[in-house]
Amino acid sequence: MIAGSCLCGSIRFELDAPPLFINHCHCSRCRKAAGAAFGSFLHADGRGFRWVSGETDVTLYDCAPLASRAFCRICGSSVLVLEDEGAHVIVPAGCLDDDPGVRPAMHYHVASKAPWFEITDGVPQFAEYPPADFWASLGL
Repeated sequence: MIAGSCLCGSIRFELDAPPLFINHCHCSRCRKAAGAAFGSFLHADGRGFRWVSGETDVTLYDCAPLASRAFCRICGSSVLVLEDEGAHVIVPAGCLDDDPGVRPAMHYHVASKAPWFEITDGVPQFAEYPPADFWASLGL
């Protein structure tokens, strides 16, 4: 089980599903949501996700078809993205209170990365989304 929370601690959640991967996304929406050069996100089956406390403090923003970002209405922390009506959960890695046991697998949307940021790690980079063979190499 992996636990997470918002900055003020009002919102707490748990994830029973094993993490699929962590990505660093450099698209403009993720940069703006994270307030940083990129957003780092843990992906997992949404059926293993549950709110522990503070669900009434969650505010949703529908950012794309079939996707909503959840924020704490008290501290403003981004706490997750639900996709496909909750079938898939994407948790901002900075909200994790525990080591998820996986490490970043990719940088994607690097074609639109912040011009002032240089990627210097050895994690694979993709201009947009990774190709099918990359996902297959992750067992997805």
